[in-house]
Amino acid sequence: MRAYVQLSGVLFALVALGHLVRVLARWPFLIAGYPLPALASLVVLVVAAGMSVWAWRLLTGPQATVESASKPPPAA
Repeated sequence: MRAYVQLSGVLFALVALGHLVRVLARWPFLIAGYPLPALASLVVLVVAAGMSVWAWRLLTGPQATVESASKPPPAA
């Protein structure tokens, strides 16, 4: 499970980086002939970066184990 979270974090970071480059370089992006506004790339950038940070926080957080993050807390 740890390798899955690491891979997810890297892939989401790459997606965020790609959208950042697209916005900064002002590259046009067409979907079925219609231009996609830069605002859409900014939204995807924020979401992908957030998911990447979330994955890395799961790996380096206080428990630092992905397995413990998916288990319910013990009953009181």
